Amino acid sequence: MSTIAQPLLIANSNYHVGQQVAVYVAKEQGYFHEEGLEKFDYDGRGLIPAVIEKQGLGPAMVEHGVDIATAVDVSAAIYQRSLGADVYIVGGWRYDPDLKWYSQKGISDLRQLKGKRLGIREREGLVYGFMANLLVQAGIDPEKEVTWVFDPVFGYGNDPKHIAMLRDGAVDAMPSFPPFSKQLEADGFPVLMDPRVVFPRRPGKVTVATKRTIESRADELRAYCRGMIRAFWFMRDTGNFDYLRKLESRLRGESHNDEERELFIVTSLEKVDGWALPIDGGVTADSLKRIIQEMVAIGSLKRAVKVEDLLHDTAVREAYQGLLKRPELQPAHEKVKLAVEKYGF
Repeated sequence: MSTIAQPLLIANSNYHVGQQVAVYVAKEQGYFHEEGLEKFDYDGRGLIPAVIEKQGLGPAMVEHGVDIATAVDVSAAIYQRSLGADVYIVGGWRYDPDLKWYSQKGISDLRQLKGKRLGIREREGLVYGFMANLLVQAGIDPEKEVTWVFDPVFGYGNDPKHIAMLRDGAVDAMPSFPPFSKQLEADGFPVLMDPRVVFPRRPGKVTVATKRTIESRADELRAYCRGMIRAFWFMRDTGNFDYLRKLESRLRGESHNDEERELFIVTSLEKVDGWALPIDGGVTADSLKRIIQEMVAIGSLKRAVKVEDLLHDTAVREAYQGLLKRPELQPAHEKVKLAVEKYGF
């Protein structure tokens, strides 16, 4: 039982509206209330810019008094822990998006991307980090040996303008998502990289908390996890499409970021049931071990971090198992299991 009088402070590390949706679902659908999380504050505007998250996440959490940070880049959490920062992974948040990469005809191997133009929404995002890491493994310096073409049209792979940029030769490779990816495949553009083949269920974003939260606010942390898992289930149910679309529209209308007001995730049923959300709210130790090994191999981490000193997921595992025991929640769980069977995550 927590003896701390202040409300639990939950902050979104990332400024993207898409990363705020789950918390608003948990609030508006009453999940936090039903699960016993009564006193909390939420700041979804973005705790720290993505370009300095890796270097400054821990200090930012200390300065703002953040108990739980959502949408944290997994590599930033690992790097901060390697420095001894009070940052521990307590659960998952997003798998890397199911965005296949397509290339110009004649390009069939990542090693052929040296000197090429790669279309992507922004630097330091989920998709950027995953591809940059693969480029390093292919022997290509992602900072010097490719040209990144940053444009919002590549966000979420659902703006028809992005396929024109590949067709017209403005970029040599880029990510896409159905239905547009199906058009590219029909036109003969090759699939250069499929995330589900390269690293299935790779945790791109995670949830982190301070040691005090884990040890002294364990009940609140479990309640938070139960509420978030139920929100993830809700978000992957296509029957909730209209609500999710209206919620996203409202949040984007309220955003102070110009780009965020122009983008949209919930554009099709596939975007809902294919939302890359972990239905158990968790992250596996094996996936973290692999990411740590990759970071050491490419030089972005000087020394390996012990997973047991990084991952503290007792609360989220207990939360998930507790939800599975409640008969009234089984219909929702069965629906989301079908989505997992369909997409593999």
